[in-house]
Amino acid sequence: MAERINLDRKAHSKGSQPVIFESETIDALAGMVLALLGEVVVLKDRLDANERLLAAAGLHGPADIDTFAPDAQTKAERSAYRQAIYDRVLGSARDKLMPEALAQQNDYEGVLDAVTRD
Repeated sequence: MAERINLDRKAHSKGSQPVIFESETIDALAGMVLALLGEVVVLKDRLDANERLLAAAGLHGPADIDTFAPDAQTKAERSAYRQAIYDRVLGSARDKLMPEALAQQNDYEGVLDAVTRD
């Protein structure tokens, strides 16, 4: 089996970021759309490959997938990769449009954690 690399690669340019469109807001939205497009394309390719392999092996079909009920571990794994996808897709806007709000939120969460810790 081939080694899978760069699964969580996040590239960030150093230095000031040029504004390509009319404003940083439009740039951030364009970044979100492109990140989401990348996620959808990868998902579609993997789904297509999975469906072709399963059909070729004579295993299961769409009805089995529709009735699948994930266990607790599967739910936890899905939650983790969903959060990673949210970070990649929404990260551009978050980083460009709300850095001060994020800093304040992180400060608040740090204080809250210190106060509520046992």
